[in-house]
Order: sequence, then structure tokens, then C-alpha cells
Amino acid sequence: MGNFQESGYEIVSGLFTAEEIEKLRIEADRVASEANSVCVRHLSARSEVFRKLSLSEKLLNLIPEGLISVRSILFDKTPDQNWPVLWHQDLTIAVSEKTEVEGYGPWSVKEGVIHVQPSVALLERMVTLRIHLDETSAGNGALKVIPGSHRRGRISPDSIRDLVPGSEVVCECTAGDVLLMSPLILHASNRSRIPTRRRVIHVEYAPVEALAENLTWHESPSSES
Repeated sequence: MGNFQESGYEIVSGLFTAEEIEKLRIEADRVASEANSVCVRHLSARSEVFRKLSLSEKLLNLIPEGLISVRSILFDKTPDQNWPVLWHQDLTIAVSEKTEVEGYGPWSVKEGVIHVQPSVALLERMVTLRIHLDETSAGNGALKVIPGSHRRGRISPDSIRDLVPGSEVVCECTAGDVLLMSPLILHASNRSRIPTRRRVIHVEYAPVEALAENLTWHESPSSES
């Protein structure tokens, strides 16, 4: 985790075999078709395959002990559904209820689920894993990051404009690779110039005890059992 702690991201190459990836592709296509969406949230609740994936030793061995999966999403850029993502940090978490708690806010609702911005201290302890089911090159919308930006806390829009020029790194991955990233790292992706499939399973992990006592995660192993 040394490089991850310093840079805020790390690529683990070839973690999954071609056979494992093909099974995950089949399940991803099933879930996307059932949801009629290329961005499927709360993935673990929709699929036992992806719930077990989020709890697998292969993934848990990449992150510190004591973290649990708290949010999972399928992103599926296709030739027909191809979008850019502007520079941003992942500052919100999904919870089961709205309860006013010091240090949490603002609140919002996405697809009927309550979201809130927690403290930077909580976000600093979280890790996101992105499992690549397809080759993801600069030409078809690979994620771009600003190394080290996760150590700046919440970054204002003006500061984002100052940080980005000339400092971005494109995280090109092949099928079976896993990208570790801090939610606080600045990241973005271009519209695909080579519009092939770009399926990514995005799973966020957080310490069991990190959330305020009177809040619960919307998606976690205990809430899905």
C-alpha cells in the first residue's frame, strides 16, 4: 500500500483470470439489462455474484484489515452510451436514513437513496477498488487522476483548475486489472474516442466503526444478508 498512500492510486495488474472476467462480464450484462441502465447503483444488492466478489479474499487482500464494502456500482460505457466525467472528488456516501449529525452535510437524494458528505477524516480512511472487465485505454475513456491530490482534503473548484494542467496520469488497464484509489483523489474521464465496451465494477470500502453511531450504511454485507 506504500505507493497508494503516497499517490492516492495504484494499479494491480492481472488479478483476475480471463475465465473469471468472462463470468463477471456475463453477470454485468445481465444486471445492466435488468436495470435498463449503463450505470447500475447498489450492485451488491442486485447480484449475489457481485456481493461475493466484494467480499472475496482477492479484493480484501488489497486493502487494510477492518474495511467493509459500503457501496458498489457498475459503469458500462458503450458506443451508444458514451459520456465524459469532469474533474471531481468522491465526497458523498450512501446511508439508510437522514439524521442530523455534527460534521455530516450537505444531504442529498440520488435514485431514492440518501447521500451525505461526511468528514474528510472518514473519507481519508476509505478505499475504492475498480475492477476492469474490458481493456480500458486512453482512447476509450480510462480514468485520469492527479497523483497526491487526495492529501489536500476537500478541494475547491478554483484549486482544481490550478492543480490539473500538466499533472494528470491516465490509468490505462487491461481486463482483469484492479485500480485502487482514494475517494479524495481528483479524477475524471474523457468521452471515449474508440467507443468499445468499458465495463468497470466500482466498490467502496470503509472501516466498520467509521460511521457515526446513529447512521447506517445503505449498502453493506450486514444490510444485504
